Amino acid sequence: MAKKKPVKKQEGFELSLENSKILKSIIDTLASIIDETEIIITPKELLIKAMDPSRICLLQIMIKKADWDIYNCETEQKIGINLDDLDKIMKRASSKDSITLSFIPEEQKLKIKMKREGDNRVRVFSLASLKLEMEDIPLDNLLKIDYSTILVIDISILEEAIKDGEIYSEIITIESIENEGINLNSVGIIGEMLYEIGLDELEELNITKNTTGSYSINFLKAILKLKSITEKLEISLKTDNPAKFVFNIIEGGKADFFLAPRVEEVEFDEGEITDIEEFEPEPEEKPIEEIT
Repeated sequence: MAKKKPVKKQEGFELSLENSKILKSIIDTLASIIDETEIIITPKELLIKAMDPSRICLLQIMIKKADWDIYNCETEQKIGINLDDLDKIMKRASSKDSITLSFIPEEQKLKIKMKREGDNRVRVFSLASLKLEMEDIPLDNLLKIDYSTILVIDISILEEAIKDGEIYSEIITIESIENEGINLNSVGIIGEMLYEIGLDELEELNITKNTTGSYSINFLKAILKLKSITEKLEISLKTDNPAKFVFNIIEGGKADFFLAPRVEEVEFDEGEITDIEEFEPEPEEKPIEEIT
């Protein structure tokens, strides 16, 4: 009896979501942080791992097979994408459009199909894939951090505090205080902002040790673009460690962001400064891998 030849697995993929807002918000957020990235599609999930050029913000976004309306992928695929170009395409989708992503390796183009509910019109955009040399993302060390503070907060509260804080500075300090809550503080030449969030305003709070850290408002604003597709935000804090922001996406999916804190460093030669009280160093973020 002749042996059956193994069936060759089909390359390429086709993924679809009825809710266009999910992909639009994810790509808009990514484009605010990085220019290019590699999208990994496996038989089990879509995965994006990336780090911004300044190495301050590291992210991982995952949408499992079960969370898609259509998910066809038999072999792992990796495609390099210019996020600014993809964001421009995604912005053309309306709230009533479904979005389908497809890729055929021979063509080396990502196709984005938009179809409106109750309408026969179909729009198809193509975007050339890029050959990117992706560096290893140091995610393992970050996932091992034993955080001193873990809280769950309504995103609109954090968003309001950040808008208040940017009046004074590009940096906001987040402090957790056991039995009290969370304080957000911003200091500038014209004055200072203090935003106090009591225990009753937080949906969950677990503090084993008080923490403090200062973070870039620009990065925080970019991360919070996911507000429209998430209901709650989990924040993990530990002094002198990257803060962790976890978004559970509506209809399935998860986004993790790690943001390095600002660290004050004073470097000067002996004799250059006569009065140390007159020297006010500008805080700078350290790359994530130097902290972990």
